[in-house]
Amino acid sequence: MKPLIVYYSHSGNNEKLAIELRDRIGCDMYEIKEKKKRKDLAILMDFMVKRNSRLVPLDFDVSDYGPIILLAPVWAGKVAAPMRTFFQMEKDKLTDYSFITLCSGAAGQREKIAAELSALTPQKPIAVAELWINNLLPEEQRNKIKYATNFRVEKQHLQQFNEEIQFFIEMALHTQKEKVLL
Repeated sequence: MKPLIVYYSHSGNNEKLAIELRDRIGCDMYEIKEKKKRKDLAILMDFMVKRNSRLVPLDFDVSDYGPIILLAPVWAGKVAAPMRTFFQMEKDKLTDYSFITLCSGAAGQREKIAAELSALTPQKPIAVAELWINNLLPEEQRNKIKYATNFRVEKQHLQQFNEEIQFFIEMALHTQKEKVLL
């Protein structure tokens, strides 16, 4: 089977990461799209009332691919609502998957993401990685949500995560043997 990248990106940051991964791996890529454009307030509402996103139907069968690399932002320590909805829709077909995110970053968050993913599907992820926007910010702007959420990633920023990205790819594509949280 052929690898597949499935991503959701609200700000465009995770889309740039998805493109970088696609270019390195040479695989198909699919964007999760919502039926209605999301506003920032909807992110807060989804979190508060735990509602599902309304997604555009898929035009492919997830079970035709593997391994699958999933990308999405992390909102308030949880995987973004559109990706959670995708997990709920496709959970039985996600048997060989990994997850990576470009997010603000917080201590212990990766482990919480891995636990959330494991609860959403019958299978645990092969690898879970987060690339912290906080590490790209000047010292005086780090750990301040307004700077992290407004930061827009460019290709040169992704180069700063080159080793982490390459290790994640090796794990996700099974060129490394053990499951790991990156």
